[in-house]
Amino acid sequence: MCRIYGSFGGATINPQVWDDVAGMMREGGPDEMGRRCGDGWTLGNNRLAIQGVPDGHQPFERPGLSCVFNGEIYNHRALRAELTTRGYSFTGDCDGDVLLPLYEVYGDAFVGRLEGMFAVAVVDRREEPCLKLFTDHAGMKSLYYYLSGSGSRLCFASELRALSRLPDFPDTIDPLAVDRYLGGRAIWGPGTVHTRVRTLKPGSVLRFADGRLTVGQTPLAEDPVGRPDGEPTVAAAAARLDEILRDEMSRMLDADVPVCVITSGGLDSSYTTALAADLVPDLASFNIAYQGEWPSDERHFAEEVARHCGTRHHQVLLDPATFPALVERYVRHLDQPNNAPHSLSTFALFEAVHQAGFKVALTGDGADELFAGYARFSKAAQDGSLTWHRAYQDAMAAVHRTALERLYTPEYLRLVQEAGGFFGDGIGDDLDERVRSGQHGKLETLLRYDQVERFPYYILRRVDHLGMAHSVEARIPFLQPSVVRLAHSLPAHVKVADGVVKAPVAEAARRWVPRSVVERPKQPFTLPITAMIKPGEALYGMIGDLLLAPGARCHDYVRTRAVRDLFRTQTETPTADAAETLWSLLVLETWLSARVS
Repeated sequence: MCRIYGSFGGATINPQVWDDVAGMMREGGPDEMGRRCGDGWTLGNNRLAIQGVPDGHQPFERPGLSCVFNGEIYNHRALRAELTTRGYSFTGDCDGDVLLPLYEVYGDAFVGRLEGMFAVAVVDRREEPCLKLFTDHAGMKSLYYYLSGSGSRLCFASELRALSRLPDFPDTIDPLAVDRYLGGRAIWGPGTVHTRVRTLKPGSVLRFADGRLTVGQTPLAEDPVGRPDGEPTVAAAAARLDEILRDEMSRMLDADVPVCVITSGGLDSSYTTALAADLVPDLASFNIAYQGEWPSDERHFAEEVARHCGTRHHQVLLDPATFPALVERYVRHLDQPNNAPHSLSTFALFEAVHQAGFKVALTGDGADELFAGYARFSKAAQDGSLTWHRAYQDAMAAVHRTALERLYTPEYLRLVQEAGGFFGDGIGDDLDERVRSGQHGKLETLLRYDQVERFPYYILRRVDHLGMAHSVEARIPFLQPSVVRLAHSLPAHVKVADGVVKAPVAEAARRWVPRSVVERPKQPFTLPITAMIKPGEALYGMIGDLLLAPGARCHDYVRTRAVRDLFRTQTETPTADAAETLWSLLVLETWLSARVS
């Protein structure tokens, strides 16, 4: 796991500037810094040494080729064995050593051979010199880029705040970014909060040569062997999922540094905790909760799972009085506004994992998006109206579309309406067109749309950025290609069966985790902000101080009176809608302030 950066084309960039870029991502790669510069190009890497620690120095080199890499390749030993039969030789056990030999053999298709998570940059000087950027099919590792004003140079980095240190960084904010954030809870890609800065979508391949830029997609290869035998049933899918996950986790638990698991108390993390505990003796598990009595407290479920699995359990307790300082710290690492309240918890949890001496943590993310674990998916799919997708769109919003009309300033509302806005017809039209194509039904259409358009930017970006803020690599078993292929092969009636969402996961988990966890109602991991944004609580005071201040930067977008009304409502008769809107504006204001500090 690392952080990477570089440029291709144009004039040489001062090495001190690159030092500044690398320094902004130091936490994500504190073990070693490597860089190589050539005629019109630079590749750099900050290394978090996980696999093949004594070796694996970057950039990697072959004749006419240079490469930097962020991520982990879990099938690197099988790939190394294959490449050895082709005449390649290796020293050490670093997973990144296989990348350039694979690229020599397979060209751009080499990414289809990789099982893991990755963002890879290759400078190929063998024929027409070019830069190529590759991302994994789930979009687990971030990569941002922009073109210089002349179009002659492309610059990229794993983090926006690092990329912004370059002297020609296009810092202009997209005027519609706030609407995109409040309408989608995060800035969905491939655009970013900056007008001329882009991010690579899952499964992308970018090529840049002589001022010419192309971006395409590499398909996720189908694997019929990965499907359940015979007619798909919940039981068959569960058995196959269990088999695949055990194989995947045996590789993901293999590292040269200590590995732990995150145990939220929910179904998915409890299942992965149990599988990991069966494979690794004396496994450490981590859970986070808040001092005091709060709604939706899951710590007792996590403790029950830890006892059941025999893990060394670490219960991390956050003091809500410390939240204001924590908000300012974690928002700086997000790169872009993200309204998920539990981002604060995620940031603090990874900090505790780091302080306990771990560099790798396994999480249960991704199962809901693959196997239809959220009611919004099945609710929308069962809607027979022309606006069937609206249930999904409304659930995605931090602030409902009608509330936004009251919240925005007249000037900003006019701008949003003229542009169509996030709540325009674009998402619905896209989903309708996909359903009309006949390739998939409504449920599978929604799931696959979400996996590419929302999930990487709302969830995976914060897992990546907030983990790496503390030098912790988050590994995600459910997002490995074999699991994704299995999920894609299952019909809707297997994913949601007899009213049970995510049915194959629940069935597979039954033999591993307590019944109380498998059968309890779904409860997403979150921060109870409705209860925490009340008089006397630290978050309440912070929101009042920042959002109601005369110089608040968010007042360029939202009406001061509307914010006062929300604050009054939350003071007198707290509601979930008012709390989430205030929280979203708090993150926005903190992010806007961090840009100029």
